[in-house]
This record gives sequence, structure tokens and C-alpha cells, in this order.
Amino acid sequence: MLHDYFEVFSASLILKTFDLSDEELEKGIVGSGNDGGCDGLYLFVNEELIFDDTPLENIKRNPKLDLYIIQSKFETSFREDVFNKWKSIVDNLFSTESFQGNDFSKRYNSDVIEFFERFHKTFLNLITKSPIVNFKFIYVSLGNEVHLNVKQQAEELMGKLKGLFPSPNTDVNVEYIDAQKILKLYDAPSKTDFVLHVSETPIIVQEEKEYIVLANLNQYFDFITNENEKLIKHIFESNVRDYQGSITVNKEIAATLRQTDYKEDFWWLNNGITMLASEIDQKSTKVFEIKNPEIVNGLQTSTELYNYFNNAKKEGRKESRKVLLRIIVPDTDASRDNIILATNSQTTIPKAILRGTDSIHREIENYMKTKGLFYDRRKNFYKNEGKPKDKIISIPFLAQSLMSIILKKPNYARARPSTLLNDEETYTKLYLNNKILDSYYNAAVIGKRVKSFINSLGVYSISEQSDISFYVMYVCSAKITGSAEITLKQLANFRLDDITDEKIKTCAEYVYEKYKQLGGNNKVAKGTNLIETIINDEFIVKPFI
Repeated sequence: MLHDYFEVFSASLILKTFDLSDEELEKGIVGSGNDGGCDGLYLFVNEELIFDDTPLENIKRNPKLDLYIIQSKFETSFREDVFNKWKSIVDNLFSTESFQGNDFSKRYNSDVIEFFERFHKTFLNLITKSPIVNFKFIYVSLGNEVHLNVKQQAEELMGKLKGLFPSPNTDVNVEYIDAQKILKLYDAPSKTDFVLHVSETPIIVQEEKEYIVLANLNQYFDFITNENEKLIKHIFESNVRDYQGSITVNKEIAATLRQTDYKEDFWWLNNGITMLASEIDQKSTKVFEIKNPEIVNGLQTSTELYNYFNNAKKEGRKESRKVLLRIIVPDTDASRDNIILATNSQTTIPKAILRGTDSIHREIENYMKTKGLFYDRRKNFYKNEGKPKDKIISIPFLAQSLMSIILKKPNYARARPSTLLNDEETYTKLYLNNKILDSYYNAAVIGKRVKSFINSLGVYSISEQSDISFYVMYVCSAKITGSAEITLKQLANFRLDDITDEKIKTCAEYVYEKYKQLGGNNKVAKGTNLIETIINDEFIVKPFI
């Protein structure tokens, strides 16, 4: 258990700048035997975590693809055998020819194979767009010295991988994280207190509620980046339109920024930024402390400014121009959501992206708070507030739990975490037509209890836990109601005390047996055979003994 914790802890430190949720971090942990020296595997495109169902068709030219392989050893040395395993991974799984031409299911666990299927699919989808690819091998240990032999093994590893991906747009790196670096990463401040310096005395529309300010472009760049000058992604979570790449508007913004003989200030030519906050403290005339900033309009401008400064700093250019910012503290969550929708109405937005602003999600959030749970409809909001991990319910997790219990689709819940809410009919049934708030609360509690208890048993690997958990939620619920069909009203009327550890254990053993009989891998969990076998088995409607 200590080693499992160390794997998640290491990944959280290494990937801190990506601002992943706890669920996203855990999904990347694959170190459970037959892992090829890979405790953590994470794939990002343009700093967004990629899942099997992540859409790739709208990604623009020259995307940045980052692949992280993390090995975390709770021991006091760096060893050569890690690199021997990694070199085998390169030969077997990075090579497209080898990966597609061989069956590695007995050598590597299903999570590792699934990850490399995702990598190859993503890489091949993006290859015509000339991706910039970074392979990062990160070895974490409590050791404090790296032997020359280990470094030589690392050089051989990098040479092998560069041979497979010889493009000048490909980079391969090995990094050693020792005890001192662990402490340094742990102590590195996460940017939670946001201080904005402005150039001119602000216009105060309503004190502590509404401000219109001009900030120097440098000042705004400092505000939206962390200590490593990387864009802080989570403050743009509410900006429902993603960065659109080299569209006409962005080209014009970039061209304006690059001008050296400009006669007009930048803010004269740009609509500026709209920012929401939960609190604004004006420390002095030109210094603001902003709590929970959310940039709800201005992602295109902000990203072009970020790109511009990355180049301008290399060229040693100084900047005197300004950007206009509107900073608002909404009175209510409903007002906040209305502002998000109104300020993003210029372009067609897929409805699925806007789900979190629907009133039902505010109602769920407020109701769960009264019962000690925190519905995270704004990603990582409650994590950043310091709420306990086991009390935070994400939008995807609640959707997965509901889909498993009510729609009898734990296979969909396992296979499609990113796109569960895209289907209009499903969304309408589970949310828009459902006003029974206890059904959401009970689904969340059942989901959390099942996942927590299965993990505590220590008998299932991490990949097996991921594969069977949503099935166990369904089977437990079906046995308690005595029916394979569970309604939202029945779910709302559950006595949660009936979901005991012993009952979860019984259901887990049953699901696991069926799962193994069919092959016992993620393809079984994501397919239809397992759920059909379970639904047609009288076991699920028999009461617990």
C-alpha cells in the first residue's frame, strides 16, 4: 500500500503543472505487475490529458504531444534493471511494427497495452499535422546518486527511441528525481493566491464586486503563468471555447503583438479579457489579490499573448502595451453561469461542453454540500479549496455511476469517461428530466464506497479495479432492489446502510469470476458480453443471504 501511495504521490508532483484531478492521476497508474517498468503512463496533446474517447479531429497543426513514463521506487538507489525494462518497452511497444504484429498480453498488463494502443492511435491521427513529440522517462527514487552505468543505460534507451522516431520534432529525455528533488517539487508553491498588478488606477463600478483595469502585457503574462512560466490551465476551465489555433482572429492578434512600430496600444485593438472571481481584495491602488479567478472570455487572446511572450523573451524584447480586463464577483452561481454563457456566445459551442453550467448541476452541488460531499462541477475547485479527496465527486464520476446503475451500462462507464454526457437522450434522462436529488447523492455514495472498498481489499490489481468497479455498483444495486431494472426513484430511496462491505465483497467476487471467465482484461470490461452475462444471470435478483 505504501508503494501504491508513493506512485500516485510521485505522479502528482511530476505532473503538477497539468493540474490533473485525483481521478485523472489514478487512471494513469498502471504499476500492478507485468508493467514493464512503468508505474505511471500519461499522454498529453497540447497539455490536455488524452483518453481513448478524446476527440482529435479539431486539433490544429504542430500539436505538442507529451508522453510521460514514470517509474517510482521507494528505495535508496537508482538501478540498471529499470532501464533494461524500458528498453524492452521501446522494442516491443513503441515500435509500431512490433506492437501491431505481436500479442504481448502475457508479458504486459492490460493497462499498459491499452495505453500504447492509445499512443499509436493518437500519433497516427496527428502525424499529418507535424506533431512536436516529447518522450519523458522519469525515474523516481529516494537515492541521492546516479551511477555511471545507469547513465549509460539511459543513453542507450534514448538512442533506441530516437532511432524509432528520428524526426527533428522529436525529443527524448530521461530525468532522475531523487530525495532532494522530491522535497523541492513538494515545496514548490502551487499558484493558489493570484496577485494582479495593473498599470493604471482602476475604474471601480462596484467596490469589491466589479473593476475595469488596464494591465501591462507583462503583468498579465505573469498572472496567467506559474513559477515555470507555463500557462495555468485551470483558470481557463470555464472558458468553454478551446483555443482555436491559427484561425483568422488569432492570426490577427498574433500579428498585432509582433508589430514593432505600433501606433495604437494593444487594448485599443482588442476586446480584452473577462474574469470572474469569488473575492477581490484591492491591496493598493494598483495591486489586486484575486481568489479563484476564472477567465471566462479571452482564451484566444491569452494564448496568443502567452505564445508571443515565449518568443519575445528569447528575443529580449520589452513590452509597454496594455490589455483591458473586466473583473467581476458574481452574486450567485446562476449569475456566474449566465456570464459564462453570454460571453461565449460568439461561436457555436457543443452542448456537451456546457453541461456544468446547467442549473441541475448547481442544484446537485448545493444539495451534496448539505450532506458533506462536494460536487466538483468546476474541475479541481474543491481540491484547490483543500477538501478531502474522498468527499469530492467529479462530474464524470457521477455520470459513470448513474450510467452503470440506472442504464445498466457499466461497460460504457469504463470505456467512455470523456464523452458520457455528449449523448442528448442519455443526458436528458439522467439529468434534465430527473429532479430527484437523492438519486444523485446515493449514486455518488454507492460509487465511492464500492471503489474504496475494492481498493482496500488488496486482492485486485489497479487495472482490475478499474475494470470491475462499475459492474459491482450495478450488481449491488440490483440485488438490493431485487430487480435488474433500477429506476431513479428506487435509487433515491436506497437505504445506504444496506451497502455494506460484506455485500460489496460478495458482488465483487461474483463480477470478478465472470470477468475472468470471459478473458479478464479491459476489452472484456469495455465490451457487451460481460454485462449481458450478468443481466441474464438470476444471481443479481436474488437477495443477499
